[in-house]
Amino acid sequence: MVHRLNPVTKLVLAGSLVIIAFLLPDYRGPLLMTLLLLGIAVSAGIFRQLIVAVGVVATPLAIALLTIHGLFYPGNRTPLVSLGPATFWEEGLQYALLILFRLLVLITAILPVMLTTYPKKMTIALIEKGLSPKLAYVFMASLQFIPDMQRRAKAISEAQQARGLDIKASLWKRFRALIAMMVPLLTGALIAAETRSLALEARGFNRKGARTYLFDVPDPGVERVLRWAAVVVVLAAMVWKVAV
Repeated sequence: MVHRLNPVTKLVLAGSLVIIAFLLPDYRGPLLMTLLLLGIAVSAGIFRQLIVAVGVVATPLAIALLTIHGLFYPGNRTPLVSLGPATFWEEGLQYALLILFRLLVLITAILPVMLTTYPKKMTIALIEKGLSPKLAYVFMASLQFIPDMQRRAKAISEAQQARGLDIKASLWKRFRALIAMMVPLLTGALIAAETRSLALEARGFNRKGARTYLFDVPDPGVERVLRWAAVVVVLAAMVWKVAV
């Protein structure tokens, strides 16, 4: 179901959920939204990839937020747990959970869009909605930059190991190996950027007028209604927030 949605619909729904999560005043709302998004990830078959990313980001973030706000939040009034000289306060922990689950909603809403959307379809969908082809390409290139660099770094590291790099060496030797890896990594990235630029120019990327694509990106009426409904819900939530 998620894979078949129009990329613009995915972006609008993800953005709407993030905005609503940041408008909710209590951590239980973003918590429920996080659980819902994890359930959607299970149905889409991307739960393992998503939970790894969530674990990497959320674990140090949770420790830092709970420690700092639990101990030093300015609005602390109600002691909850005492560990020696340190006292964790209820208000600080609730505020830390609010910030944490807001950020988790951001991660679990945006990352599935990237994992379930073919980049070319995303570009076509954005251009068909009136976005400049240049801006659409920049948007997609920025999303693909980190995964591309990770793949290049992995390939370079494996090549260096095949040539005798000792990955169990001392910290200083591994640091020197990292410096040695940066040169081909950055050089390869520059060469790839130039190659992509030449390919785009050869395909008439800057030409004006109507364009044709190798495949269509369907946008059924139900999804258009869904997008407008999401926008209306966000506007209503913002009005409610201002009124309260």
